[in-house]
Amino acid sequence: MSFITGLPTISEIDLYTTNSTQPGPFSVGQLIAGANGKVFRYALVGSGSNLVMGNALQGSVIDTSYTNMAIGTAAAVGDTFLQVTNGTATITSQQFEGGSISVYTAGTVAIGDEYTITGVSGTFTTGGALNVYLDRPVRTAFTTSAKVNMRRNPWSGVIQSATTLTASPAGVALTAATLSTYTFVQTHGVGAALSDGSSILVGSAIAQPSATAGAVILSAAGLANVGYALQAAAAAHAIGVFLQID
Repeated sequence: MSFITGLPTISEIDLYTTNSTQPGPFSVGQLIAGANGKVFRYALVGSGSNLVMGNALQGSVIDTSYTNMAIGTAAAVGDTFLQVTNGTATITSQQFEGGSISVYTAGTVAIGDEYTITGVSGTFTTGGALNVYLDRPVRTAFTTSAKVNMRRNPWSGVIQSATTLTASPAGVALTAATLSTYTFVQTHGVGAALSDGSSILVGSAIAQPSATAGAVILSAAGLANVGYALQAAAAAHAIGVFLQID
């Protein structure tokens, strides 16, 4: 069900551990408050390479085959899932859990009608029929003329920030978490992040991406701001930062 609660807090949880399976009570993308105003997100590490402590992170590379997806079977008000046609990649059952599905072109539904994905079943190969389960019942009937977008949770499949962002900023790595494990990343408050050595001064706004993968850079037009610096930058050094992704 869709609901709003207060921000959970951390008491005796080790932020620097990893898990091979998603443990309760945490879910990917869950926002958790820590000490001294710090905020963390629970994340699934993506493919490619292990995380590097202090590196700036981004979400999984956006796959455009999950834009403008066909509705395979009409859905009535009150249905608990939408049937859509898979994109051009083989997915896993958990890949889109905690992600988003929204109306791209209307058909008979309002553009922008959006749901959180709670699970996916069906045929996971290219062009297969997927049953995409929702956090609340369908509010307006979907016809097969409607098109939808599916997006992974921004913290599902996090990777080192690329030199050209291919997804939104996701935080800073707290530990060298290995591929396909679950871990916490920091998104708000005082922390440390790799610097690219640009003209960052105390109080400068910092951003992604940098010409150095995994580093923050002095903010400029067209970059994604992620906070501000607590000290001047030096290349290949981790500087004190105040993160403001959340």
